Amino acid sequence: MAKIDMMLYKEIGKILKRERLNKEISLDQLVDKINGIKTKSTLKRYEDGKSRIDMDILPIVCEALNINYVDVIKEAENEVNFHNSKNSNLGDYNENVEYLKDKPELLELYKEIVANDQLVLLFDKARKLSPQDLEQILKIIDTFNKETM
Repeated sequence: MAKIDMMLYKEIGKILKRERLNKEISLDQLVDKINGIKTKSTLKRYEDGKSRIDMDILPIVCEALNINYVDVIKEAENEVNFHNSKNSNLGDYNENVEYLKDKPELLELYKEIVANDQLVLLFDKARKLSPQDLEQILKIIDTFNKETM
């Protein structure tokens, strides 16, 4: 799954959770409303952005919540800033690229990390890294990569 996909599906999950809670519907009730086609734990993973909701399931869940799935997708797309995410786990992309432009090895490593969902997840707890902090982390990873080759 591409990073943009991951961000979009996380946002869809947030919207579904918000709507479910606003309507005071429990996860168990939602499972009943969708006739058990997905489990409570699966619905929870969708809401938490840990699993990607299938596009054939989204309309069913939205109907159970009495919301329009097209509106959910549009809202999620509007919330996700595809080009310059200030909320990126790795800080501001453009600022980081500018900062790392004179360090091609680190810039290449940074772009590889940004493009890989599993690697981006490693940075989930270190939100809004400054370019300087990111540089230090990239140097450590780069050193580790060179030592293990």
